[in-house]
Amino acid sequence: MPVRRQLNVEQEIVEAFEQSGQITEYLVTVLPRRLWQQPSPTGHGRTIAAMVAHIHGVRKTFAKMGGAAVPPSLDRTRVTQTHARRALRQTNAALTTLFRDSLGRGEARLRGLPRRSINMMVYLIQHDAHHRGQIMLRARELGHTFTGADVMRIWGWKRLL
Repeated sequence: MPVRRQLNVEQEIVEAFEQSGQITEYLVTVLPRRLWQQPSPTGHGRTIAAMVAHIHGVRKTFAKMGGAAVPPSLDRTRVTQTHARRALRQTNAALTTLFRDSLGRGEARLRGLPRRSINMMVYLIQHDAHHRGQIMLRARELGHTFTGADVMRIWGWKRLL
């Protein structure tokens, strides 16, 4: 039987935020390398690498605005999956720390960011989820079939490894 814990909204929203970033990183790990830089079969839209570089860029922008040290931008035409995973992990950790510390001090807004902290976290969760959907669609368009276990992890129904 699972252990019940008291509701701690601040802690749980930060955990959900951190998990969203981890899921995006996980998606990058399960994509076949051959798909990474393949153009869209329709000739329209970004490569998967470009979408991941964009996700990182948005996270990086807000982490930097909040005062965190951040890794450099990713070159969408040259970034490898390994480098992208590392950068995603770093920006997720930086943002998670900023939000956890700010909320732990009872601050509703992290100085330097354009929105209140919880609104910012929700925005970034939605942004990642939107692009995860695009990445999965692009992978399917390019002939990839995700395993059931991967789909369940990516959409949050099973724990990450």
